[in-house]
Parts: sequence; structure tokens; C-alpha cells
Amino acid sequence: MSSTPNPALYQLNRALSRDLVIAELEAMPGRLRRALHGKGDALLTRRASGEDWSAFQTLCHMRDATLVYAARFRWIVFDDDPLLPNYNENNWVAASMDVPSDVPAILDEIAASRADLVRVLSRLPEAGWLRTGRHEVAGTVVLEHYARHQVAHEEMHLAQIEAALA
Repeated sequence: MSSTPNPALYQLNRALSRDLVIAELEAMPGRLRRALHGKGDALLTRRASGEDWSAFQTLCHMRDATLVYAARFRWIVFDDDPLLPNYNENNWVAASMDVPSDVPAILDEIAASRADLVRVLSRLPEAGWLRTGRHEVAGTVVLEHYARHQVAHEEMHLAQIEAALA
């Protein structure tokens, strides 16, 4: 079980322009690399409590979410009001066959996916930010709000990783 709060609570506590939202999304792979640099397996897999994810499990979730959100964003940009499927984040983390020695590869996956997303978002016209999708659980989402949600989601999980490694 994760220590993830209700996704409806992922709100930015500061105002960001669209350019800054893109910059935050672009910066996250580097922030993750710095947070995880030189950390050993024991520290990466340590849990603060029996229900919290370890830093490694949180990283795996962030990779999964990066890939899922990137696909959802692309559907919103390239399709008209697409259905955005949900996924069970706890099942994905539990079923992961990744091990701590995979951290560099996981970070590379996040960086590659994010570079593609940043390229797509940075070229959007004004109207593109207002495109919508129909999330299977959350209902109608607007791309701009959903991108801000992703920034808040990642900040929350980066803080979770940093706390687990402290």
C-alpha cells in the first residue's frame, strides 16, 4: 500500500505560468537523479513504516505515472475528448520486477518520456491547453489543469523519496 494521498488533493501551492509548468516537468528527471545519486540498496528499499512505499517503490510509481500521464496527455492533445483509462498504481508497483540496480534505467525511462512530453506541450497553441479528456475515475479533465496536477503529484512524491532517504 502506498502512502499516496487522494489524487484530488494534488494541488500546486503556488501559481505557475504554462512556461513554468513545462519547466517544472522538464526539471523533474534531474531532480530525481540528484535525490537518488549514490544511494545504496538498503537505503533505497527501507520503508519508514509498514504501509509506506520505500524510496525505490516510490520511484517505480513515478516512472509508471510518468508513462501513463504522458500517454494521457498525448491522447488529449491528439484526439478529441478521449477516454483516459485508470490504472491501479499499487498493483503496478507490487508487480514490478525492477530491482534497485535498475535505478539508472528507470531514471532514463522517466527522462525520455518527459523529453517527449515537454516537446509536445511546448509547441501547443493557446487553445491546445484547453483540450479535454474523460478520465475513467476523475471525469472530465482539462489539459492545463491536468499538467499542473502532474507537477503537484511529482513534487509530493519527490518529497516522499527525500523523506524516505533521510
